[in-house]
Amino acid sequence: MVVFDSSSLILLAKIGVLEKLISNLKEKVIIPDKVYQESTSKKEAFDAKLIENLIEDKHIAKQGVKDKGLCQRIRSDFNCGEGEAEAIALCLESGASLVADDKRAINACKLLKIRFTTTGKLLIRLYRKDLITKMEAETCVEKLKRFGRYSGEILGTMMEELK
Repeated sequence: MVVFDSSSLILLAKIGVLEKLISNLKEKVIIPDKVYQESTSKKEAFDAKLIENLIEDKHIAKQGVKDKGLCQRIRSDFNCGEGEAEAIALCLESGASLVADDKRAINACKLLKIRFTTTGKLLIRLYRKDLITKMEAETCVEKLKRFGRYSGEILGTMMEELK
């Protein structure tokens, strides 16, 4: 299983590769309740509608977190948001890996020994598997520059990996 946090889910939808990514993953995609709320709260936004449709079509599953106390400890220990804390807790409960883009969530994954990846790494993976063209991948990096909170260094590294 793969658990997505809100920022990754929204960014992948905004740059236009979420459906392609999910349809080519071998693992089931799940999100906790708070990630669902955060990623679909702007009902009129394209990304929220797309995510909602993927859930309705059962390409993304919602799953509640059993241990709410664990979520609170993660929020406190790692200064994470609610969605990130639930995503991390769901990984711990289910043994899943996490798609995370927030530095705090990545640090939590490292300390808690949770496998993780980032939106940028997933984008590069789509390109390397010939699921998107180089031009599409470069356009996605440009969109990440607009929509994401990536440093110039991270964006530059993504572009280098496309060469």
